[in-house]
Order: sequence, then structure tokens, then C-alpha cells
Amino acid sequence: MICDCSEREGVEINSYQLFLDLKAFFEGQTAKGIFEDIPVETPSYVGYSELSGPMEWYAEKWYRCKSCGTLWEFQYPDFPAKGEVRKFSDGVYQPEC
Repeated sequence: MICDCSEREGVEINSYQLFLDLKAFFEGQTAKGIFEDIPVETPSYVGYSELSGPMEWYAEKWYRCKSCGTLWEFQYPDFPAKGEVRKFSDGVYQPEC
């Protein structure tokens, strides 16, 4: 099984079309058996709000490449807020806390 993870980088999702393209890419890689869908277990952000107290935000999807072990975090956009795809080449998730 051959992947192209080394040629890809994380990206900020600033348009609906880019979101659709990335979603199709990750779903296609999963359907081909190159990536696997991993349950999201760790929050991408942990903080505190004066109004609601402690808060945690989670990514919508994690994907792991079966070939090289790269972990991909996919945070869907909620426009006007942008989304993001982050790459963890070593396969170890590092939240933005």
C-alpha cells in the first residue's frame, strides 16, 4: 500500500469548496483502505469560559494512514469560523491547549 502523506501538509479550510474537496479525499482514502477512521478521544482545545465554565472542543474526524502511520485531524469549518486539517507525522496527537 502506497500513500502520499509525506507530500501533503495540514491546511486551513477557508472555503466551502475546499471543505468538500478535503472531505471527499479523506472518505476516498478510507474507502480504498489506505486510511482508517479513528474515534476522536482527545479534545483539540481545553479552556474556560466565564459564562459556562470549563469547555472542551473536539475535532470531527481523525484518520490514520495504514501505510506510514500519519495521523490526520479534520476539524470541519463552521463558517465564518474556519476549519483545519492538521498532520501528525509521528502518529501522536498533540492538542492545542
